Amino acid sequence: MYDSNMKRLAIWCVPLFLLVLAHADDLPDGKGKDVTVRICGGCHEAGVVDKYRYSKDDWQGVVEDMKGRGADGSDEDFQAIVAYLAHAFGPNVNINQASSKELRVQLEITAKEADAIVAYRMNQGPYQTLEDLKKVPGLDMQKILPLQQRITFK
Repeated sequence: MYDSNMKRLAIWCVPLFLLVLAHADDLPDGKGKDVTVRICGGCHEAGVVDKYRYSKDDWQGVVEDMKGRGADGSDEDFQAIVAYLAHAFGPNVNINQASSKELRVQLEITAKEADAIVAYRMNQGPYQTLEDLKKVPGLDMQKILPLQQRITFK
């Protein structure tokens, strides 16, 4: 009986796991993506979080709720998940209105980079597209590209 139930469970779970892995590419790269896919992907499609823009505290609440519902992982796993979700799916940032401090905190960039974004905006006018950000001297676009879905221009 036990072997029969395990086989049924495996037959049901393997396609679900493969479906989750297939959609894992929909998530932005970043530290913690792998653990997020591994732990959260057992119950959710990878793209389910894309519609949310929560603060770190809000993501912490969501993760705590999922732990209460049976999500299984270590404390380090759950910390990595919260950090990843807050980084990749945090609040939107209006690049044309945010202060240097807001840019630094929300985009996790250096103060120098945030100051450069504001200075360029003040000298050149509002940003229209992500391509405009690429023109900012001293801005590491490798930090910005994974967050592009959070950046707004109006």
